[in-house]
Amino acid sequence: MTGTAEPIVMDLKRAPNVHAATQAKGEALRAALAAQRTGTGLAAEQLDALPVPHRRVERWKHTPVAGFWSTPEAPSVQTIEAAGSEACPVPGLHAYRMVFVNGTFDAKASDLPVHNGVRCEPISMSDADAGSQGPLESTDWFAALNQAFATEGMKLHVAKGVILDRPLLVHHHTSGENNANFMRHDIHIEANAQVELIHWSTASDSSTGMVNIMTHMSVESGAVVALDKVQDEAGSLQHLAFEQINQAQSSQVRVHTGTIQGNWVRNDLNFRLNGEGCETVLNGFFLPKGKEFVDNHTTVDHRAAHCNSSEQYQGILYGTSSGVFNGKVFVRPHAQQTNAYQQNGNILVTDKATINAKPELEIYADDVKCSHGCTIGQFDEEALFYARSRGIGEKEAKAMLVHAFIGDVLEGFAVAEVRMEVEHRLAIKHGWDTWNDTLESA
Repeated sequence: MTGTAEPIVMDLKRAPNVHAATQAKGEALRAALAAQRTGTGLAAEQLDALPVPHRRVERWKHTPVAGFWSTPEAPSVQTIEAAGSEACPVPGLHAYRMVFVNGTFDAKASDLPVHNGVRCEPISMSDADAGSQGPLESTDWFAALNQAFATEGMKLHVAKGVILDRPLLVHHHTSGENNANFMRHDIHIEANAQVELIHWSTASDSSTGMVNIMTHMSVESGAVVALDKVQDEAGSLQHLAFEQINQAQSSQVRVHTGTIQGNWVRNDLNFRLNGEGCETVLNGFFLPKGKEFVDNHTTVDHRAAHCNSSEQYQGILYGTSSGVFNGKVFVRPHAQQTNAYQQNGNILVTDKATINAKPELEIYADDVKCSHGCTIGQFDEEALFYARSRGIGEKEAKAMLVHAFIGDVLEGFAVAEVRMEVEHRLAIKHGWDTWNDTLESA
């Protein structure tokens, strides 16, 4: 392959694939939202041009969208106290905090950063609008819907060289029926600054409806960002999470995503490595049970030379649950000396659990090291037999194998208290009592 090779699929413009019945349902949802709330005025033209996702669209072929078409209602609960939940879902965490309940900022429950060079505020109270970072980069209809209707979220600006002294927790909580919560977080990290972020989503048992969160992050040269993202939502929500992250030269970004529980979850992460020397790590785990559905879509676009990206997603599926992993790595013609690694491992605990996995590489440079892999199997019978032969019960043995299987992802969480609480909640959900629950091993 020569250095003059041009992308064929990556930038290919395709005609919209419209399914008439689904398009009508999407337009009805859009009209219902427009009648109930004041939108931002952005993305109207994009919404007009984009098809509503359906099973004949490649990125949505394994992702059901039927649950989105109910009519949303105005939330009756807008504070964490009224919702009967905790402002901080992580015991012992010493962090700044922003709390949003049903898409509304809860000032009383929040503890905003007081730090030189750091500006953090809800978008509704900012002197800049929610779309201040420019036009939407995604061509997804649900992402454009967010841009049209998200009037709340976090606006964070960290000045050059500033190191935030403690993590910043953003807690999204949903309570009530027929929700339609849209939030957009605009994050700008200047050169050589450092910040640890935690995005944690919870919901009450009776919650239904949709949660749609867009995180738009610009990371300048030499900056370091760690984002721990945890989804632990009860109820019957459809949860959409979009991350659009632009990295400049020599910046470092780590995103670790853990889905503890969620009726329907889709994580859509998009990275653009725009400068040389970028380091990107995106890892995740998902352990759905019952009829839960978890979908992880990732895109890493190598646009400059000498960049490294590493990706590892581990899934363990119980009951009749289902999952999707679709990871794409693009290497553009001038992105020589790229080192890109992608791995997806899955365990199907029952014969009724399903996973659709599709790791992809699209490479237009000839001096690169790129690899990807995918495994789907069951628990290692030899390892189970070894544990059982030493007096360990079957349930405890499987818990040990689970911990080993997702251990690398768990260890990658930037904040030790977050990792501990994730392990604790997983143990409660699955009935395990063998996992360590103290900070001594952190």
